[in-house]
Amino acid sequence: MSARPLVDRWFDEYTLGQAETGATAAITARDIVDFARISHDDHPAHVDQAFAEQRFGGVLAHGVLTFAVVVGLTVEHNRRAVAYGYDRIRFPAPVLAGDVIHATAEVVDITDHPRNPTIGLVTKAYTGVNQHGATVLVCRHILAVDRRPDEEKPHE
Repeated sequence: MSARPLVDRWFDEYTLGQAETGATAAITARDIVDFARISHDDHPAHVDQAFAEQRFGGVLAHGVLTFAVVVGLTVEHNRRAVAYGYDRIRFPAPVLAGDVIHATAEVVDITDHPRNPTIGLVTKAYTGVNQHGATVLVCRHILAVDRRPDEEKPHE
């Protein structure tokens, strides 16, 4: 696991279409078993090899595990931003034990906060793709980002 640098990125520093390449991670059978234990989701698709093999071709990673991994691979270590929410989470293809997930993020919306003038909302589209090129997760991550105080804005 590599540490990404901690940054101070203000709301006005985001631009539409700005793309970021995330990291890559393998999802192991142990990850799935551990997540089943932690989440209390022991559906046979996740923990019963015979059931999962017959029905899905292998043990399935939990959708929430896939989501967590993609978010972790794309997280921006920005002291000025915090998660505001997630929308439109979808799992177009399954993740099986042994799959390798690559994540990307793209800024798709930049808006004012409806009630708080000290922050703005930045929406990023997250995508997770497996080693075969199949999209396994898409979602929108909304960040609440500090607006730069007037006294710190660059002079024009």
